[in-house]
Amino acid sequence: MSDVIMLFPKTGEDIGGSIAPPFSLLSAASLAYKNGYKIKIIDQRTDTKWNKTLYDEIKKSNPLFIGLTCMTGSQIMFALEMAKYAKSIIKVPIVWGGMHPTVMPIQTLKNEYVDIIVHREGEETTLELAEKIEKGKPLKDVKGIAFKENGRVVQNPLRSLLDINTLPDIPWELINVEDYISSSLYIEKGKRMLDIGETSRGCPFGCGFCCSSAVREYKWRPMKAKKAAEKIVNTVQRFNLDSIWIRDDNFFVDLKRSKEIFEMMIKEGLDIQWYTAGTRIDTFLQMNSNFIHTMKKSGASAFKFGAESGCNRILELINKGQTREDILAANRKALKYEIIPSYAFIGGFPTETIDELMMTIDLMIQLPKENPKAIIDSIGMFTPHPRTKLYDLALEHGLKPPTRLEDWASWSFFNEAQMTWFTEKEKKVLRNACDICIYSDNLIRALKTIKDPIERIIFLTVFTPLQKYYNYKWKNKKFGYDPFLRPIRFARKIFIDKSLKT
Repeated sequence: MSDVIMLFPKTGEDIGGSIAPPFSLLSAASLAYKNGYKIKIIDQRTDTKWNKTLYDEIKKSNPLFIGLTCMTGSQIMFALEMAKYAKSIIKVPIVWGGMHPTVMPIQTLKNEYVDIIVHREGEETTLELAEKIEKGKPLKDVKGIAFKENGRVVQNPLRSLLDINTLPDIPWELINVEDYISSSLYIEKGKRMLDIGETSRGCPFGCGFCCSSAVREYKWRPMKAKKAAEKIVNTVQRFNLDSIWIRDDNFFVDLKRSKEIFEMMIKEGLDIQWYTAGTRIDTFLQMNSNFIHTMKKSGASAFKFGAESGCNRILELINKGQTREDILAANRKALKYEIIPSYAFIGGFPTETIDELMMTIDLMIQLPKENPKAIIDSIGMFTPHPRTKLYDLALEHGLKPPTRLEDWASWSFFNEAQMTWFTEKEKKVLRNACDICIYSDNLIRALKTIKDPIERIIFLTVFTPLQKYYNYKWKNKKFGYDPFLRPIRFARKIFIDKSLKT
């Protein structure tokens, strides 16, 4: 019997080790769960019979409300699928949380499958919603929500950002954690890797394309070093992990705190390797040898760097705080200290030219030549997110944003339609380059982390020959017509991401 049912929709990028625990739901549920409410989490990515699970749970529970999380892009279509199905079974409020409802609350509420939206963080709001709905009280005093009432939209005041040191531990018992333990995408010897969540929230830097920092008011809120270290140690020991992913948007804002965490991990004798995303190039370049020695002793193995562009004009435009030369210097430093660098890039920024895009691709090709351990994670198409400076710049250059919730489903780095500043020919070059980059190396890394051995062998057998073909095309920048890309995109649309165009 559940008081609240929470749904995690597919994202369209759900392969093997890329499937992380549903932290947005685990966090939102934590206070309500601690206060005695019974929570059921259904993850569409791991439960192939999610609709039956949801039907059975609704019929036996009669929940107070059904919540789901959703970010801008492909996940919207899957979220609507789940919300529509829930609505067909029971007439209770459908509550949407996550990044997209936060940045587009009123438009989201206009959809018939949305009754309430939660702005920003959900821990306190979920608890208060459960209490109000259970007692039949009005929602007008619940901070951090917008809702429908008598045919109109009511938007309540925002809730203040939380002190994460006061929050309960992750309620791991609400999910089957083994579903999310896999081989690591970035750590070669990581066979039991788990994304353990965050030790801090937010980022104080102002990258022009990032709505996460804007929504969190450019504030960085860390767990105290002792609490963070205890979280890492307890999770590793509880689930017998050999590697972990630390999810923070920016783990290294305070290097003194980071070093304290490393020293506590070493003291506990953890024999693990760890990886974190969101590492800034300039911060890495500031780390001295003593810091790096301690960091590596704690198990540091791989970092993902937001390189973004190989063009200094674009790097300045997006307020990245780094240059092409800094990226190359960080690559050499990673080689020296035997840290695996993974790089993420973006193409198609407003005002970017095709020559500037090629400067980025040239850098992407150069980095592994200088450091054989370097991983080029991706080049994604620029996605204009509301609440960002580059979204406003995109509007100035002809961007026509969607007017309905469902139309945001195609708003991802797989869709070039939003790039009104590129010609159709330039869009095709960018799109082909993005796909060829993925198929030249990264898809194989992801396929190797699929748990089902038969499924893994089938996919690897099909895609390994293509990897060699696309590796050649990538290194030689052959981004024109390709006979295989259209059928591959069609298959991806059918089996992975329903929002994609072919």
